[in-house]
Amino acid sequence: MGDIIQVIVNGFMLGGVYSLVALGLTVCFGVLNVLNVAHGEFVMLGAFCAYIAYKLLGLNPFLSMVVISVVFFGVGYLFEKYFIEPISDRSFHEMLIAATLVTFGIALALEDITAFVWGGAEAGISYELPSLSIGSLHISSLRLVSLVGIILLTVLFQIFLKKSYIGKALRAITLNRKGAMVVGINIKSISRVTSGVGISLAAIAGVIYATLYTVDPFIGLPLTVKVLAVIVLGGVGSFSGALVGGLLLGITECLVGQWFGLEWSPAVAFLLLIVILIFRPEGLFGRTQLAR
Repeated sequence: MGDIIQVIVNGFMLGGVYSLVALGLTVCFGVLNVLNVAHGEFVMLGAFCAYIAYKLLGLNPFLSMVVISVVFFGVGYLFEKYFIEPISDRSFHEMLIAATLVTFGIALALEDITAFVWGGAEAGISYELPSLSIGSLHISSLRLVSLVGIILLTVLFQIFLKKSYIGKALRAITLNRKGAMVVGINIKSISRVTSGVGISLAAIAGVIYATLYTVDPFIGLPLTVKVLAVIVLGGVGSFSGALVGGLLLGITECLVGQWFGLEWSPAVAFLLLIVILIFRPEGLFGRTQLAR
């Protein structure tokens, strides 16, 4: 029983990372109508930036997270302006297909460039805090702080969406894009800010990921696929669903790895996706609009 509890605790930590990545992808899809296949690559880049800052500058990963989040906000802003905005005047289905192909190409380019520059070596930040022990159960303080931070960030982001002008504008665009334009909302500016926020969240998740696991240039696309499963599992457009779906996937992966072997863990996301599409296609939370 102690081993099972330990595995579940580890699953919460992994699921928290999935949730944060899913949060960024959810807000981008809800506002921009863009399935950013390159989202996982920005997680990978954020992780490598944190690793370089830690190794070369000795910078605490939680401090570097602040700088990295600001830098990647700018990256996301420019990403939307130069890669997504030129194709945004198409119909919804044409836009979805075009954006998927564009971001997939960007994902492959970022993966190959990083692999060329970095090589095939894995990287990880060997930063640790004193662990907490409860009987035979040992909990990493670093992982616990990361999980609490992820949950807190999700809650604060939902409050921001409900209370701030930008948040209200985001919800207005999601509910009725043409209506938002009629009332004077600057769609282009809000879309760029949304992309910046989404990719900034991906980079933050990358920093946390680097403190918990080793990273390499090829983690991006598999991570994006898992996050898509998380979004469908929780309910497309639901931030609460992204949080719960990510935690559920992380726990299930760790339990399957413990009982059946680590080689079965990558299949969990696809199996959960199939089950949820068959029995509850609207997702666990049944949300179809951003932050409803």
